[in-house]
Amino acid sequence: MKTATFIGRSVIVLLTAAFLTTTNSTPADAVDPDYPERIGPDAVETMRQAALAFLESLSPEARDKVSFSFNDDERRSWSNLPFTMFERHGLRFGEMTPQQQLLGYRLLDSALRSQGYLKVTGIMQLDAILVELAQARGWDDPPFGKGYYWLGFFGDPAKDASWGWQLDGHHLALNVTAVENKVSVTPAFLGTDPAEIREGPHAGWRVLSDEDDQGRALLESLTDEQRVQALMAKKAPRDVITGPGHGDALTEITGLSAAAMTPEQRAILLRLIRVYLQNFEDGISGDMVSRMWEAGLDAISFAWMGTTPGEPYYYRIHGPTLLIEFDNAYPPGSDSGPINHIHTVLRNPGNDYGDDLLREHYQTSPHHQ
Repeated sequence: MKTATFIGRSVIVLLTAAFLTTTNSTPADAVDPDYPERIGPDAVETMRQAALAFLESLSPEARDKVSFSFNDDERRSWSNLPFTMFERHGLRFGEMTPQQQLLGYRLLDSALRSQGYLKVTGIMQLDAILVELAQARGWDDPPFGKGYYWLGFFGDPAKDASWGWQLDGHHLALNVTAVENKVSVTPAFLGTDPAEIREGPHAGWRVLSDEDDQGRALLESLTDEQRVQALMAKKAPRDVITGPGHGDALTEITGLSAAAMTPEQRAILLRLIRVYLQNFEDGISGDMVSRMWEAGLDAISFAWMGTTPGEPYYYRIHGPTLLIEFDNAYPPGSDSGPINHIHTVLRNPGNDYGDDLLREHYQTSPHHQ
Protein backbone atom coordinates (compact mmCIF):
# COMPACT_ATOMS: atom_id res chain seq x y z
CA MET A 1 0.00 0.00 0.00
CA LYS A 2 1.28 3.46 -0.83
CA THR A 3 2.43 5.81 1.88
CA ALA A 4 -0.07 8.65 2.09
CA THR A 5 1.25 11.73 0.33
CA PHE A 6 -1.37 14.28 1.19
CA ILE A 7 0.09 17.12 3.25
CA GLY A 8 -1.86 18.40 6.23
CA ARG A 9 -3.05 21.97 6.45
CA SER A 10 -0.40 22.96 8.97
CA VAL A 11 2.41 21.56 6.80
CA ILE A 12 1.07 23.44 3.79
CA VAL A 13 1.20 26.67 5.76
CA LEU A 14 4.76 25.89 6.88
CA LEU A 15 5.83 24.95 3.34
CA THR A 16 4.32 28.11 1.85
CA ALA A 17 5.89 30.34 4.50
CA ALA A 18 9.30 28.81 3.96
CA PHE A 19 8.91 29.08 0.19
CA LEU A 20 8.19 32.80 0.46
CA THR A 21 11.47 33.42 2.28
CA THR A 22 13.63 30.97 0.31
CA THR A 23 17.02 32.14 -0.94
CA ASN A 24 19.25 30.48 -3.50
CA SER A 25 21.09 28.69 -0.70
CA THR A 26 18.02 27.25 1.04
CA PRO A 27 18.24 23.44 1.19
CA ALA A 28 15.22 21.29 0.43
CA ASP A 29 14.87 20.07 4.02
CA ALA A 30 14.56 23.66 5.23
CA VAL A 31 11.47 24.01 3.07
CA ASP A 32 9.68 20.93 4.30
CA PRO A 33 10.76 19.04 7.47
CA ASP A 34 9.35 15.79 6.08
CA TYR A 35 11.21 16.12 2.78
CA PRO A 36 14.07 13.62 3.42
CA GLU A 37 11.67 10.94 4.65
CA ARG A 38 9.49 11.30 1.56
CA ILE A 39 12.41 10.88 -0.84
CA GLY A 40 14.03 7.49 -1.01
CA PRO A 41 14.33 4.11 -2.68
CA ASP A 42 10.92 2.74 -1.66
CA ALA A 43 9.01 4.57 -4.42
CA VAL A 44 11.51 3.44 -7.06
CA GLU A 45 11.29 -0.15 -5.87
CA THR A 46 7.48 0.00 -5.94
CA MET A 47 7.62 1.23 -9.54
CA ARG A 48 10.17 -1.47 -10.42
CA GLN A 49 7.92 -4.21 -9.04
CA ALA A 50 4.94 -2.81 -10.95
CA ALA A 51 6.99 -2.87 -14.15
CA LEU A 52 8.09 -6.46 -13.52
CA ALA A 53 4.52 -7.57 -12.80
CA PHE A 54 3.38 -6.11 -16.12
CA LEU A 55 6.27 -7.64 -18.09
CA GLU A 56 5.77 -11.06 -16.51
CA SER A 57 2.12 -11.05 -17.63
CA LEU A 58 3.12 -10.89 -21.30
CA SER A 59 3.62 -13.64 -23.83
CA PRO A 60 7.16 -13.92 -25.26
CA GLU A 61 5.97 -12.22 -28.43
CA ALA A 62 4.35 -9.33 -26.57
CA ARG A 63 7.35 -8.96 -24.26
CA ASP A 64 9.65 -8.74 -27.24
CA LYS A 65 7.40 -6.08 -28.74
CA VAL A 66 7.42 -3.92 -25.60
CA SER A 67 11.12 -4.27 -24.73
CA PHE A 68 13.96 -2.10 -26.05
CA SER A 69 17.59 -1.64 -25.13
CA PHE A 70 18.18 1.26 -22.77
CA ASN A 71 19.98 3.28 -25.45
CA ASP A 72 17.45 2.61 -28.19
CA ASP A 73 16.42 5.76 -30.10
CA GLU A 74 12.81 4.94 -29.25
CA ARG A 75 13.43 6.13 -25.65
CA ARG A 76 13.56 9.72 -26.91
CA SER A 77 10.91 9.34 -29.60
CA TRP A 78 7.38 10.51 -28.77
CA SER A 79 4.66 12.81 -30.08
CA ASN A 80 1.37 14.43 -29.13
CA LEU A 81 -0.07 13.69 -32.58
CA PRO A 82 -2.73 11.04 -33.32
CA PHE A 83 -1.45 7.58 -34.23
CA THR A 84 -2.13 8.10 -37.95
CA MET A 85 0.36 10.99 -38.00
CA PHE A 86 3.19 9.49 -35.93
CA GLU A 87 4.36 5.88 -35.89
CA ARG A 88 4.76 4.50 -32.38
CA HIS A 89 6.37 1.29 -31.16
CA GLY A 90 5.82 -0.83 -28.09
CA LEU A 91 2.67 -2.55 -26.90
CA ARG A 92 -0.64 -0.78 -27.44
CA PHE A 93 -3.28 -0.80 -24.70
CA GLY A 94 -5.81 -1.98 -27.28
CA GLU A 95 -3.68 -5.11 -27.84
CA MET A 96 -3.52 -6.04 -24.16
CA THR A 97 -5.70 -8.49 -22.29
CA PRO A 98 -7.84 -7.03 -19.48
CA GLN A 99 -5.34 -8.36 -16.91
CA GLN A 100 -2.43 -6.78 -18.76
CA GLN A 101 -4.30 -3.48 -18.98
CA LEU A 102 -4.89 -3.63 -15.22
CA LEU A 103 -1.18 -4.16 -14.60
CA GLY A 104 -0.36 -1.37 -17.06
CA TYR A 105 -2.55 1.03 -15.10
CA ARG A 106 -0.92 -0.15 -11.89
CA LEU A 107 2.44 0.85 -13.37
CA LEU A 108 1.06 4.34 -13.99
CA ASP A 109 -0.36 4.40 -10.48
CA SER A 110 3.03 3.47 -9.01
CA ALA A 111 4.60 6.66 -10.39
CA LEU A 112 1.67 9.08 -10.20
CA ARG A 113 -0.19 10.69 -7.32
CA SER A 114 -3.98 10.64 -7.45
CA GLN A 115 -4.21 13.94 -9.31
CA GLY A 116 -1.66 12.86 -11.92
CA TYR A 117 -3.23 9.43 -12.36
CA LEU A 118 -6.67 10.94 -12.91
CA LYS A 119 -5.27 13.43 -15.44
CA VAL A 120 -3.39 10.77 -17.40
CA THR A 121 -6.27 8.29 -17.49
CA GLY A 122 -8.67 11.19 -18.09
CA ILE A 123 -6.71 12.18 -21.21
CA MET A 124 -6.92 8.59 -22.43
CA GLN A 125 -10.67 8.52 -21.76
CA LEU A 126 -11.06 11.93 -23.42
CA ASP A 127 -9.62 10.41 -26.60
CA ALA A 128 -12.53 7.95 -26.60
CA ILE A 129 -14.99 10.81 -26.11
CA LEU A 130 -13.27 12.68 -28.95
CA VAL A 131 -14.25 9.78 -31.23
CA GLU A 132 -17.91 10.33 -30.31
CA LEU A 133 -17.67 14.10 -30.82
CA ALA A 134 -15.94 13.65 -34.20
CA GLN A 135 -18.48 11.09 -35.40
CA ALA A 136 -21.31 13.40 -34.38
CA ARG A 137 -19.76 15.98 -36.73
CA GLY A 138 -19.64 13.51 -39.63
CA TRP A 139 -16.10 12.16 -39.27
CA ASP A 140 -16.42 8.51 -40.33
CA ASP A 141 -13.14 7.11 -38.99
CA PRO A 142 -11.52 9.51 -36.51
CA PRO A 143 -7.91 8.60 -35.55
CA PHE A 144 -8.49 8.56 -31.82
CA GLY A 145 -9.33 6.07 -29.10
CA LYS A 146 -8.47 4.92 -25.61
CA GLY A 147 -6.69 1.85 -26.96
CA TYR A 148 -4.14 3.87 -28.95
CA TYR A 149 -1.61 4.46 -26.20
CA TRP A 150 1.67 2.56 -26.26
CA LEU A 151 3.89 1.31 -23.43
CA GLY A 152 7.59 0.71 -23.97
CA PHE A 153 10.36 -0.42 -21.58
CA PHE A 154 14.02 0.43 -21.89
CA GLY A 155 16.57 -1.78 -20.21
CA ASP A 156 15.67 -4.56 -17.81
CA PRO A 157 14.05 -3.42 -14.53
CA ALA A 158 14.89 -6.83 -13.03
CA LYS A 159 18.66 -6.37 -13.18
CA ASP A 160 19.70 -3.01 -14.62
CA ALA A 161 20.66 0.02 -12.50
CA SER A 162 19.39 2.25 -15.32
CA TRP A 163 16.05 1.49 -16.92
CA GLY A 164 12.89 3.31 -17.90
CA TRP A 165 9.47 3.25 -19.44
CA GLN A 166 7.39 5.41 -21.74
CA LEU A 167 3.66 5.95 -22.24
CA ASP A 168 3.01 7.58 -25.61
CA GLY A 169 -0.15 8.52 -27.45
CA HIS A 170 -2.36 11.40 -28.56
CA HIS A 171 -1.89 14.35 -26.20
CA LEU A 172 0.06 12.23 -23.73
CA ALA A 173 3.71 11.31 -23.27
CA LEU A 174 5.37 10.20 -20.04
CA ASN A 175 9.11 9.50 -20.11
CA VAL A 176 10.30 7.94 -16.86
CA THR A 177 13.96 7.04 -16.32
CA ALA A 178 15.23 5.32 -13.16
CA VAL A 179 18.94 5.52 -12.34
CA GLU A 180 19.59 3.52 -9.17
CA ASN A 181 17.35 5.20 -6.55
CA LYS A 182 16.68 8.44 -8.43
CA VAL A 183 14.17 9.10 -11.17
CA SER A 184 13.70 11.57 -14.04
CA VAL A 185 10.07 12.15 -15.01
CA THR A 186 10.63 14.45 -17.97
CA PRO A 187 9.75 15.33 -20.61
CA ALA A 188 6.09 14.96 -19.65
CA PHE A 189 3.48 16.15 -22.15
CA LEU A 190 -0.20 16.42 -21.20
CA GLY A 191 -2.81 17.93 -23.47
CA THR A 192 -6.58 18.00 -23.92
CA ASP A 193 -8.87 18.49 -26.90
CA PRO A 194 -11.36 19.71 -26.04
CA ALA A 195 -9.98 21.46 -22.97
CA GLU A 196 -13.56 21.71 -21.78
CA ILE A 197 -16.32 19.44 -23.05
CA ARG A 198 -19.18 21.79 -23.84
CA GLU A 199 -21.88 19.43 -25.04
CA GLY A 200 -23.30 15.98 -24.40
CA PRO A 201 -23.36 13.89 -21.20
CA HIS A 202 -19.80 14.90 -20.24
CA ALA A 203 -20.38 18.64 -20.58
CA GLY A 204 -18.29 20.66 -18.14
CA TRP A 205 -15.43 18.16 -17.80
CA ARG A 206 -12.01 19.89 -17.74
CA VAL A 207 -9.10 17.48 -17.28
CA LEU A 208 -6.44 20.21 -17.04
CA SER A 209 -8.47 22.87 -15.24
CA ASP A 210 -5.85 23.87 -12.64
CA GLU A 211 -3.15 24.31 -15.26
CA ASP A 212 -5.43 26.84 -16.96
CA ASP A 213 -7.04 28.55 -13.96
CA GLN A 214 -3.94 28.90 -11.77
CA GLY A 215 -1.91 30.30 -14.68
CA ARG A 216 -4.51 32.97 -15.37
CA ALA A 217 -4.79 33.69 -11.65
CA LEU A 218 -1.08 34.48 -11.52
CA LEU A 219 -1.36 36.80 -14.52
CA GLU A 220 -4.38 38.57 -13.01
CA SER A 221 -2.48 39.13 -9.76
CA LEU A 222 0.21 41.19 -11.51
CA THR A 223 0.37 44.97 -11.52
CA ASP A 224 0.55 46.86 -14.79
CA GLU A 225 4.31 47.30 -14.30
CA GLN A 226 4.79 43.58 -13.61
CA ARG A 227 2.73 42.67 -16.67
CA VAL A 228 5.11 44.66 -18.86
CA GLN A 229 7.96 42.50 -17.55
CA ALA A 230 6.02 39.25 -17.89
CA LEU A 231 4.57 39.90 -21.36
CA MET A 232 6.79 38.44 -24.09
CA ALA A 233 4.43 38.95 -27.04
CA LYS A 234 0.90 40.16 -27.74
CA LYS A 235 0.29 37.08 -29.89
CA ALA A 236 0.67 33.57 -28.48
CA PRO A 237 2.70 30.92 -30.34
CA ARG A 238 0.77 28.21 -32.13
CA ASP A 239 2.05 25.56 -29.73
CA VAL A 240 4.41 24.99 -26.85
CA ILE A 241 7.95 25.79 -27.95
CA THR A 242 9.76 22.78 -26.47
CA GLY A 243 7.46 20.14 -27.85
CA PRO A 244 8.67 16.76 -29.13
CA GLY A 245 12.12 16.99 -30.63
CA HIS A 246 12.65 20.58 -29.46
CA GLY A 247 13.79 20.17 -25.87
CA ASP A 248 16.64 22.68 -26.27
CA ALA A 249 14.58 25.38 -28.00
CA LEU A 250 14.46 27.64 -24.92
CA THR A 251 17.77 28.49 -23.26
CA GLU A 252 17.27 32.10 -22.17
CA ILE A 253 15.17 32.69 -19.04
CA THR A 254 12.85 35.64 -19.69
CA GLY A 255 9.84 37.22 -18.06
CA LEU A 256 9.01 38.38 -14.54
CA SER A 257 11.35 37.00 -11.89
CA ALA A 258 9.89 35.56 -8.71
CA ALA A 259 12.19 38.01 -6.92
CA ALA A 260 10.03 40.83 -8.29
CA MET A 261 6.78 39.30 -7.03
CA THR A 262 4.92 39.98 -3.81
CA PRO A 263 4.64 37.19 -1.21
CA GLU A 264 1.06 36.57 -2.32
CA GLN A 265 2.11 36.27 -5.95
CA ARG A 266 4.92 33.93 -5.05
CA ALA A 267 2.39 31.75 -3.25
CA ILE A 268 0.29 31.58 -6.44
CA LEU A 269 3.43 30.72 -8.40
CA LEU A 270 4.15 27.89 -5.97
CA ARG A 271 0.62 26.54 -6.31
CA LEU A 272 0.97 26.60 -10.09
CA ILE A 273 4.30 24.76 -10.00
CA ARG A 274 2.76 22.16 -7.68
CA VAL A 275 0.00 21.54 -10.24
CA TYR A 276 2.70 20.05 -12.49
CA LEU A 277 5.23 18.54 -10.08
CA GLN A 278 2.68 16.90 -7.81
CA ASN A 279 1.30 14.82 -10.65
CA PHE A 280 4.05 12.39 -9.62
CA GLU A 281 4.66 10.54 -6.38
CA ASP A 282 7.01 12.46 -4.10
CA GLY A 283 9.59 9.68 -4.17
CA ILE A 284 9.47 9.68 -7.98
CA SER A 285 9.67 13.43 -8.62
CA GLY A 286 11.84 14.10 -5.55
CA ASP A 287 15.10 14.62 -7.43
CA MET A 288 13.50 17.24 -9.66
CA VAL A 289 11.95 19.03 -6.69
CA SER A 290 15.28 19.01 -4.85
CA ARG A 291 17.09 20.48 -7.87
CA MET A 292 14.47 23.23 -8.13
CA TRP A 293 14.92 24.30 -4.49
CA GLU A 294 18.69 24.14 -4.71
CA ALA A 295 18.64 26.48 -7.72
CA GLY A 296 16.46 28.89 -5.75
CA LEU A 297 13.09 30.52 -6.25
CA ASP A 298 14.57 33.82 -7.44
CA ALA A 299 16.01 32.02 -10.46
CA ILE A 300 12.50 31.20 -11.73
CA SER A 301 10.56 33.54 -14.03
CA PHE A 302 6.99 33.71 -15.33
CA ALA A 303 6.27 34.77 -18.91
CA TRP A 304 2.98 35.29 -20.79
CA MET A 305 1.98 35.65 -24.45
CA GLY A 306 -1.42 36.53 -25.89
CA THR A 307 -3.35 39.63 -24.83
CA THR A 308 -6.52 39.67 -26.95
CA PRO A 309 -9.62 38.18 -25.27
CA GLY A 310 -10.93 35.18 -27.18
CA GLU A 311 -7.59 34.47 -28.85
CA PRO A 312 -4.91 31.90 -27.90
CA TYR A 313 -2.78 32.47 -24.81
CA TYR A 314 0.42 30.95 -23.49
CA TYR A 315 2.56 30.99 -20.36
CA ARG A 316 5.77 29.45 -19.17
CA ILE A 317 7.62 29.02 -15.90
CA HIS A 318 11.34 28.84 -16.47
CA GLY A 319 14.35 28.37 -14.21
CA PRO A 320 17.75 26.64 -14.40
CA THR A 321 16.24 23.24 -13.55
CA LEU A 322 12.55 23.73 -14.35
CA LEU A 323 10.61 24.49 -17.51
CA ILE A 324 6.82 24.43 -17.76
CA GLU A 325 4.92 25.50 -20.87
CA PHE A 326 1.16 25.88 -21.38
CA ASP A 327 -0.91 27.03 -24.31
CA ASN A 328 -4.61 27.14 -25.05
CA ALA A 329 -5.19 27.47 -28.78
CA TYR A 330 -7.62 27.23 -31.68
CA PRO A 331 -8.88 23.84 -32.92
CA PRO A 332 -6.14 21.77 -34.64
CA GLY A 333 -5.15 23.16 -38.01
CA SER A 334 -7.35 26.25 -37.66
CA ASP A 335 -6.64 29.96 -37.19
CA SER A 336 -10.05 30.68 -35.74
CA GLY A 337 -12.77 29.15 -33.60
CA PRO A 338 -13.15 28.50 -29.89
CA ILE A 339 -10.04 28.58 -27.68
CA ASN A 340 -10.40 25.06 -26.31
CA HIS A 341 -7.25 23.02 -27.02
CA ILE A 342 -4.58 22.78 -24.30
CA HIS A 343 -0.98 21.57 -24.57
CA THR A 344 1.41 21.46 -21.62
CA VAL A 345 4.97 20.21 -21.25
CA LEU A 346 7.12 19.76 -18.15
CA ARG A 347 10.89 19.64 -18.61
CA ASN A 348 13.96 19.46 -16.39
CA PRO A 349 16.70 21.30 -18.35
CA GLY A 350 19.83 19.17 -18.48
CA ASN A 351 18.10 16.16 -16.96
CA ASP A 352 15.37 15.22 -19.44
CA TYR A 353 15.50 11.44 -19.98
CA GLY A 354 17.71 11.31 -16.85
CA ASP A 355 20.74 12.77 -18.65
CA ASP A 356 22.24 14.40 -15.54
CA LEU A 357 21.50 11.32 -13.42
CA LEU A 358 23.19 9.11 -16.01
CA ARG A 359 26.28 11.33 -16.15
CA GLU A 360 26.58 11.21 -12.36
CA HIS A 361 26.08 7.45 -12.41
CA TYR A 362 28.74 6.85 -15.07
CA GLN A 363 31.23 9.05 -13.22
CA THR A 364 30.87 6.97 -10.06
CA SER A 365 30.30 3.60 -11.77
CA PRO A 366 32.26 3.73 -15.06
CA HIS A 367 32.05 -0.05 -15.50
CA HIS A 368 28.29 0.30 -16.11
CA GLN A 369 28.69 2.49 -19.17
